[in-house]
Amino acid sequence: MGFTQDRPNTRLGRSGVGTPERSFRCCRRNVPDHRIVISDTRVVTDHPSTQQSTELLKWKASNNTLNLTGKVKAVGSTYAAGRRGSNWIKVKPVLTYDLVVLACEWGSGRRTGLLSNLHLGALDPVGEFGEPGGYVMVGKTFKGLTDALLQWQTERFQELGVRRTAGTVWTQPVTVVEIAIDGVQHSPRYPGGIALRFARVKRYRDDKTAAEADTIQTLRALLHTPRGREVSPQSAEPDSGT
Repeated sequence: MGFTQDRPNTRLGRSGVGTPERSFRCCRRNVPDHRIVISDTRVVTDHPSTQQSTELLKWKASNNTLNLTGKVKAVGSTYAAGRRGSNWIKVKPVLTYDLVVLACEWGSGRRTGLLSNLHLGALDPVGEFGEPGGYVMVGKTFKGLTDALLQWQTERFQELGVRRTAGTVWTQPVTVVEIAIDGVQHSPRYPGGIALRFARVKRYRDDKTAAEADTIQTLRALLHTPRGREVSPQSAEPDSGT
């Protein structure tokens, strides 16, 4: 949902350039439980924080506005035709899922000597894409890892290692990690037919077992929402770097 500039001169009978956003009351309606006002083409808020804006966009989705991506603008800012300056912020709600680490690749550069790039799997409880109760790889990521996490996972995954090559350590599928994504896309690269988009590590979940991980069916369901994307085999998700 890309929010575009309204035409305040048609609402006010004069040019709206330089007019505070809160003056355009005639083209807004209140959103319950939020100090946010909204029209079909404009969103302004007293608190343009990511959390507040995410809640707004979820509200819009529940009211038949399907695409959750958009922009919000501070109420106290002024209207400027054709401009999107610092008063606008882009909002893209984050989806998070608990996935299982299947393997990890050795890093390069400043991460030389550290296990960096995670291979991520989703639970397949019914065996739609393999053995029932197994894990289906859905992507890789090396993003979001702090130095402390890199050191921790290097030690842990070597202890849990079941197979090794020059560049990768395959581990027992017992470690759950919370991953933030922007959505999924069709991909012939992985057996589940999907790949994560812009995956990054939020935290490791030592309070969860691998049997409690999110399923491949849950992730595939995103293909039928605005967070899914069609791609050709040529543009399928490339392997992440390290």
